[in-house]
Amino acid sequence: MVGADALNQSFDHIPMGEAFHGFFQSFAEKADRFAVLVIRIDNFDKILEQLGENITTKLLIKLARIIDGLSKTAPIVWGQLSQDDFVCLCQDMDETSGFELAKEVQRRLQLTGKETVSIGLAVHPFWPFEKGSILDNARKAVDHAAFFGPDTITPFDAVSLNISADKLYQYGDIDGAIEEFKKALAVDPKNVNVHNSLGVCYGVKGDFDGAIDAFETAIHLNPEDVMATFNMGLAHLKKGDKQRALDLFLGAHQLDGDNPEVACQIGLCYQDLGQIDAALEYLQKATARPRGRAHAFRALGDCCLETKMLREAAKAYEKAIRGNPRDAKSLSALGYVYGMLGENLEIAVVLSRESTAIDPNNGLYRFRLGKLYRQTGNDEKAAEQFKIAEQLGHACSDAVDETEALVPAERESVS
Repeated sequence: MVGADALNQSFDHIPMGEAFHGFFQSFAEKADRFAVLVIRIDNFDKILEQLGENITTKLLIKLARIIDGLSKTAPIVWGQLSQDDFVCLCQDMDETSGFELAKEVQRRLQLTGKETVSIGLAVHPFWPFEKGSILDNARKAVDHAAFFGPDTITPFDAVSLNISADKLYQYGDIDGAIEEFKKALAVDPKNVNVHNSLGVCYGVKGDFDGAIDAFETAIHLNPEDVMATFNMGLAHLKKGDKQRALDLFLGAHQLDGDNPEVACQIGLCYQDLGQIDAALEYLQKATARPRGRAHAFRALGDCCLETKMLREAAKAYEKAIRGNPRDAKSLSALGYVYGMLGENLEIAVVLSRESTAIDPNNGLYRFRLGKLYRQTGNDEKAAEQFKIAEQLGHACSDAVDETEALVPAERESVS
């Protein structure tokens, strides 16, 4: 750790790094009531990079002296948890007194320069947490403080746990996130955002009944919550209940008519239910903004193609491909539409070939590529693609026979 040797020389009595965890456990076992402050130097990595190790070490020593000075007049023991985190363990201190101590640390540091610290605060007792969890709670609180900017003091609460759970979710630890969200609900059972996030986790794991229960609770707590209503629609959609999903998406749209993803899902549901005119209405809303999502443009293209609006379909597929250049379905469909229009045939072949490169086992894409080869006069390549399409389960035996009949004749005329 940066400055470790200098800190050891100046404060040889303090525990550092891994040793601090054992020190904390020993402290917690003996204390019935205490506060923990995790004091983090703001922008530590930037300071180290710009000013170097010597200046950063001086900052660490300065902060350590402030903390040590406070420990002379209050029941505080302290140490260094990591290179940018100091910790104060405060016997018989509640949250109010802990907050005042944190403000004093910040005040004294501000008197000595421009550097600032953010401080996370956690206390025992704090239901339902055991003593040994309080240090970890204080670290979550200082992570929470980062959301408010530098020079912030943040007491541990359900939002701290929500932030911690979100990080676990982003790292792919869904089970860990679920447990963290459950702890957050133990602290704040009426937190709508936590219920909604818990439902999302259940959905990722495929527990759609658990997800629906969580979303229902969130909606019960706040009937105006758009995301909970929308997410419950997604859960019902995953369960195969398209009509219930559509009703929920329409409800979310009433709450927020400007949300493009809600409009997109309504359009997709109408499309699946065969109500193409209604699907077009909502998909056009979903793609009205300049940066509409690629999958919405693709769905719009599909509906336009189904209603023979070929030029509108081409425009929608073009935008879908701009958003996702490896969208095999849009690449194949755009090549097919160009072929139907009789335009951009060389580009159509390139697009269609790319779709088969991305998804080589899709019989429809092979069939479309074969049709384009026929359209551009390359019957031999067309026959090859029709054969592959037939092998992949796309019924096109007539096209195979018709094209193969042309290939020998072409070879004879050439010879």
